[in-house]
Formats: sequence, structure tokens, C-alpha cells
Amino acid sequence: MKYGHEYAQLLASEGFPEEWVSSAISYRLLKKSIKKVQQELSTLGLDASTLQHLHSDFVVEAPGDTSGTNFVPELWIAVDGASGEFLDAHLTKETKQYFLWLAQNNTSQDGQSRRASQVSHGTDGSSLSEHEQTNAEMRASSAETGAKWAHVHLQTAANFFNLLDPKLAQLDVIQQAEGKRLESQIVELSTEVTALTEPAHQKKGKFKARSDVTVWRQILALYVQHAIFFSPYERTRGSRSFDKAKSQLELFSKDLVDQGLVKRFKEKTSRQAFDHFVAINLDILKAMRFQELNMEAVRKILKKFDKRTALGATKAYQSHAISGPFAKSVATDMCAAMSQQVITIVPQPDDYSCPVCCDIAWRPIRLECCNTVFCIRCMIELQKSASKCPMCRSTAVITADSGSIDQQRAEYLVKYFPHEVKEKQKANELAVAIDKYGPEYQKGPCSIM
Repeated sequence: MKYGHEYAQLLASEGFPEEWVSSAISYRLLKKSIKKVQQELSTLGLDASTLQHLHSDFVVEAPGDTSGTNFVPELWIAVDGASGEFLDAHLTKETKQYFLWLAQNNTSQDGQSRRASQVSHGTDGSSLSEHEQTNAEMRASSAETGAKWAHVHLQTAANFFNLLDPKLAQLDVIQQAEGKRLESQIVELSTEVTALTEPAHQKKGKFKARSDVTVWRQILALYVQHAIFFSPYERTRGSRSFDKAKSQLELFSKDLVDQGLVKRFKEKTSRQAFDHFVAINLDILKAMRFQELNMEAVRKILKKFDKRTALGATKAYQSHAISGPFAKSVATDMCAAMSQQVITIVPQPDDYSCPVCCDIAWRPIRLECCNTVFCIRCMIELQKSASKCPMCRSTAVITADSGSIDQQRAEYLVKYFPHEVKEKQKANELAVAIDKYGPEYQKGPCSIM
């Protein structure tokens, strides 16, 4: 199946909004435009193999603000004055500057007209003198070698870029609008999740965890573990492709089902917030797909243009990777927003664990030497063995006492991790009893033998 047909089918079948589809790269139309460029060059006896001799060095200049007519790319063609044999060809300096500017400045047709006037007529004395100097060099070369130089206007090439550039501008607008929409959705989701995971107040200054807070912790921890849109690992670090992101999202969904996490929601609002969470991720995936399809279409059409004309459009448009509509990955930006707005608002036990027992640091002791927090039971064990600080090898362990307890963190842990703190407290009480009564002690009801 030819790429143009496959590309059109994908745009029609992926469920993209109608506005997106109408703004997508017109691959077939651009392909027809390339044929016209090729035909125009052929009528001049300039096939792609001949134009491989084009020089590619040029100087970048900033666009001006003057107005004028649409710019038409030009070639300097050199032929032998006696035999008419082709000798050389150069894109004019103005044409090279125009191609580069066209790639770097994704503007409207009016912007192209302003730039066209500048590169054709010059915005100041220096630009005009350079243009005249080029003409003088060509005339001098003709006198020395007997070559005849002439301008060839490539109107069909101008038409090709006038088709491509507005589409890139439209894609830029769509990407920015979708990014803002998704960001607002993520902010709204963060408000919902915050309300569902904040501890509920109880009498006597104690806190009671909401019924679904543990489920939310597990879901978000699983989400981070799968790294759906952005890989944090050194070997594969960076934005994932659409296919990889889709695969990771499917694995995440499978694990949710296998662990039965969604079924454990007790509050109706939690299920609604979870549905919102899933919808946002699916929208990010859809935006990724649309972006990748258009990136591939641009890459292929420019490659085809260069193959059939040898005019070097791909090199000129490489700047789109830096400043164009594909400069940033939608998934990367939304992944960052999701991490900052949603994931971090639900604290995880691992963020408050003791580095010795790797469990939550109940009654946390903070050492002054390196500001590390340990649970009180591990600190007692370190003192018994006269050990130094496991983190910085300081002797501050010996001087730690009840005054070293971080009261603010202790209150935070009781507020946000009541179940974990209660379990850790029971384990510590059992350890104290074993120290007092011996290793055979077992907490539980009395039994008569």
C-alpha cells in the first residue's frame, strides 16, 4: 500500500477531530505539486542528477517587515557559451535565505510576502550590494570561462512551499490549543484527587484516612512504575513513541484489572475521578498519534521533494525540529504536568521510609549530621551496636535521644499514613516486648496448657 493512501486511511480511522484532519499535512496534494516542480525542471533540461551539483553553503539573515509580492525561488544556471553544455547550477543566495527563513518562521502567507520582498529587493544598502556583488561575480566568471549564466524562476517550487508552510502553521496552532486544554483538564483532576485523598478530621485532634486513599496511592504508584509516556531510564530516556506508549498504557490497564484496584473504590466520586484520569491519558495518546503521523508525512514529502528535484528542502526544514510545530512532544509536556499536578499530591510511604528497615519512619529521629530521618527502633539498634550513621559515617547516632524526634514529620505521618503508622507501632511494641521478655515472647491472648 502506498504511503499516501495509508496516511489518509489513518487520519480517517483514528478518531481525530474534524478540525485536526482538515489541518493535517496534505500529502497527496504536495506529491502532485512535486511532480509539477519536476516537470518544470525537466523542460529546462535540469533533472535531479544534474542538480546534485548545487552548492549548499549560505548565510542566515533575519527577516524584515517590508511588504511586496510572493517570493519565487531562483536558480543560477551556467552553460558553455559555445556548445550550450550544462556547466553548473547554484541556488541564488536570496533563495537559500528564503528557504531557511521559511523553515524557521512558521508564518502566514502575509509573512511570506514580507520576506519575499526583502530577499528579492533588499532591506538596506548592504543586502542590495551583496545581491549586486553576486551578479558581478557571475559576470566575471562568464568572461573568464566563456560560460553563460541565467536566472531560472521556479514558480512550481514556490507553490510547493506555499502549500506546506500554512499546514505547518495550522499544526502549531492545534498543538498549542490541545496542550492548553489538556493542562486545564489535569489541573481539574488534581483538585478532584486532592479532595479524595486529604484525611478527614475526627474528634480529639485525630485524623481518619478517607476510604479510597490507599487505592489511589497504589494506582498512582503503578502509573509511575509503567512510565507510559516518558522513559526515565538511562538507556531509553526520553519521550516514548506512540506504539510504545500505547503498549505501556495497556500493561498499566491490565495490572489494574489483575490487582482489582478499581473495584476497591468505595466512593462514587473516586470512580468518576478515575474515569477522568483515564480519559486524559487517552487524549494524550491521541495527540501523540496525530503528531507522529504529521511528522512522518513531512519527513517523507521533503525526502521525495529532494529526491526528485535535488533542491535541498530537507536540510532547510531541519530547523522545525528546534522551533517548528514538532519542536516539543505533547506527551513530554503533559507527563510533566501530570507528575507535578496529580502524582505528587498523593504522598507515598516510600518517600518517608527509614533507610535502615525501609519501612515508614514511625517516631522519626532526625540526625543533625546529614539531616537523615530514621525510625526510633532502628536508631535504638544502631546505638546498641555503637554504629556510626549509615549515611555519612558520623558519630551523631550516640547522642540522639527523644529530643531528636521530628515532631512535625511525626504529625504528618499520623495524618496521611494512619494505617501504616498503626502497623509500625504494633511491630515496635512487639520488638520492645521481645527485648524485655526474651525471644520466645509472642504477643497475643493468654493460653493455658
